[in-house]
Amino acid sequence: MDDNCIESYIKAGKAVKAAKELVRTLIKPGVTFLEVANKCEDEITNQGCELSFPINMSLDNHAAHYSPTIDDPTVLPDRGLLKIDLGSHSDGYIADSAITININNDPELQNYIDAATEALDAAIKLFKPGTKLYEIGEAIAEKILNRGLRPITNLGGHELKRYNLHAGPFVPNFKDLNHKKVIQPGEVYACEPFATSGVGLVVNGKTSYIYRFAKRVKKNLPYDELNYMNKIEKLTHSLPFSPRLIEKHNIIPKNKIQKIIEVFIRKRILDHYPLLIEKTGAPVAQQEHTILIDLDGNSIVTT
Repeated sequence: MDDNCIESYIKAGKAVKAAKELVRTLIKPGVTFLEVANKCEDEITNQGCELSFPINMSLDNHAAHYSPTIDDPTVLPDRGLLKIDLGSHSDGYIADSAITININNDPELQNYIDAATEALDAAIKLFKPGTKLYEIGEAIAEKILNRGLRPITNLGGHELKRYNLHAGPFVPNFKDLNHKKVIQPGEVYACEPFATSGVGLVVNGKTSYIYRFAKRVKKNLPYDELNYMNKIEKLTHSLPFSPRLIEKHNIIPKNKIQKIIEVFIRKRILDHYPLLIEKTGAPVAQQEHTILIDLDGNSIVTT
C-alpha cells in the first residue's frame, strides 16, 4: 500500500459520500426507484470514479441485492426502511458504504437504524492492528441486542482488494470464534451491521437483479455472444453490475439484454446475486463504512 493507493481509496470514498448526501434529498414517497438509482450512480461517475457495484435499494424485509431494473416502475412507499448501499472505485480501489433511510420518520422503525448505527460506530473503534474479527462481531451484536433487536448472522462485512469486492475474510455481526483473523496494517474492510426484529437470518429470494462476470467461455460460443462477453468483461472488470449498465453503454440491444444474461448464466459466464430476504419477513436496517488500515496502523474511514 502506497500513497497513490490510499489516495484512490479516499477518492472513491468521497464519491460514495457525495452520492449518499444526494440520496437523502431524493427519497420521498412516490419517487421512482429508477430515478434515485440513476441520479446516485451518475453522481459517482461525476466525481471521477466508477461503480464497484450497482446501487442496492432494499426495502423493509429485503436485506440486500435489490437494484432497479431497466424501466423499473417501482415507487417509494409512504413508510418503510430503505437501505441504500453504494459502491465506487478509483483505479480499482473500492469504497463500499450503506445507510438506511426512515422514509416517514417512523419512531418505531428508527430504533432499527439507531441499533445498526451504534453497532457500526462501536466496530469502527476496534478496527486497528491486533484486533480479531470476532471481537468486532461481538461489539456489533452487543449494541444491536441492547436495543431489543438481533444482528443478521449470515450477513457481514468483508475485506476489499483492488477490483475485488469480496476479497477475503468475513467480518461477522456476532461473536463467531471461527473468525480469528487478526487485522493487519495495509488491509481494507467494509463493515456492515444489519439489525432486525426477526430471527437474524436471510434467505435467497427467487429473483436476481445484480450480476457479475465470472469466467470466459470460447467453446461453442456464437460470434455475437463472444462479442457481448468481451465487452461485459472489459466494462465491469469482473465487478457486480446491473443490466442498466449494459443498456447505458449500448453493449447489447435493449430487447436482448435479459435474454443474453440468462444465456450467460446457464453457460456460467455470469454469476448472479439473489435478492436477500429476512427469513421471517421482519424489517432490516443496515449501516456500512469502509475502513482502511494504513501501514502505520492508523484507521481511515473512507466514507
